[in-house]
Amino acid sequence: MRRVVAFAHYDPQSSIKRYILYHLQALREVCDEVHFVSTSQLGAAELAKLTGVVDTQRVCENSGYDFRMWAQVVQSLDLGNWDELVLANSSVFGPVTPLSRAFKRMESVACDFWGMTDSLEIEYHIQSFFFVFRKSMLASGAVEQFFASVLPYRYKLQVIRSYELGLTHFFLDQGYVPAVVASVLDRNLRLGACNPCLRASIPLMELGVPFVKVELLRDNPFALRLAPIRARMASFGYPLDLVEIDRCPRERYLLELWNRIDLQLRRWRLRGRSVIPLRPPLSAAVKSNQPPGEKP
Repeated sequence: MRRVVAFAHYDPQSSIKRYILYHLQALREVCDEVHFVSTSQLGAAELAKLTGVVDTQRVCENSGYDFRMWAQVVQSLDLGNWDELVLANSSVFGPVTPLSRAFKRMESVACDFWGMTDSLEIEYHIQSFFFVFRKSMLASGAVEQFFASVLPYRYKLQVIRSYELGLTHFFLDQGYVPAVVASVLDRNLRLGACNPCLRASIPLMELGVPFVKVELLRDNPFALRLAPIRARMASFGYPLDLVEIDRCPRERYLLELWNRIDLQLRRWRLRGRSVIPLRPPLSAAVKSNQPPGEKP
């Protein structure tokens, strides 16, 4: 099994924090090559931290967010020579458990691409902080086709609408089969139209998702009790001293607040319309023979 990863990084302080190095080292354990791309203005001292951890490093213009960074790596690789392509980013703390467990768990799931979890925000999609594309897709040219279409958008909502939502439906429309480690459509994790990573991080960890969103511990948009979340991370073995939080500047906070309001408004407009795909994703979290999405 030959596996390659593209890691998209951004840090408002233009640094490579220890939790990022921890994440990259965990990816190194399950991937043959690690390619790092950042839109932060990283100096020589910061880039030196990557020595021996990644195979290539790039610093590029801050446009297009993660998808533009991933596109740069995809375009530099001969994907036909790889069995799996992993896309990861710096928006999460973790892994709280070894990534090898998630990969081992998903080996038995018949699919073409998979992620850690999904969401019904705006419409159904697999969340983009972790994607894995298998050989069937890498050999077909479909992944290159998608990333060749990525434009350097400067606004986060443009990227979410066009690419985070668009990626899932682009490949569904082509007949590829998706899967997730834990799905909001499963009876064990019914959360409705919200971001499960911001509302149910403990259940997700217990279902095998080894990541916690930085946004949750930094902004806590749903005013959850964070102490139990940190305690659960520690109970899995994650070093809590790696958790470093950069508080949002006021301008960024207001922009993120507006983004969340806009997402909520869009959900209300979609009420009465089906936002669940005709073919729900396979989920490694389903323990019974009940199809994902079927009501108990």
